[in-house]
Amino acid sequence: MESVKHRTQISIEDWQYQILLETSKKLKKSLSGIIRDLLTEKFSKETVKPEKDSICGIIGIGAGDGLPVAREHDRFLYAKRKGK
Repeated sequence: MESVKHRTQISIEDWQYQILLETSKKLKKSLSGIIRDLLTEKFSKETVKPEKDSICGIIGIGAGDGLPVAREHDRFLYAKRKGK
């Protein structure tokens, strides 16, 4: 399923156009395809920033011994600790 595309017009510097033309010939791809790829590459990284998300910052800070803590969390949270 293909997404909706919007037609737009932009003005770019001559050196930018020349780079796009060379890349277009090398990759055998349209200028608009190259620009879409560049935009996707640039903004897909910026929209998902787990390191700046406060809750995602805690991922991976704990260590375990391989016990199934997630599935049996009540047993680990509420069981009486013996010998500790």
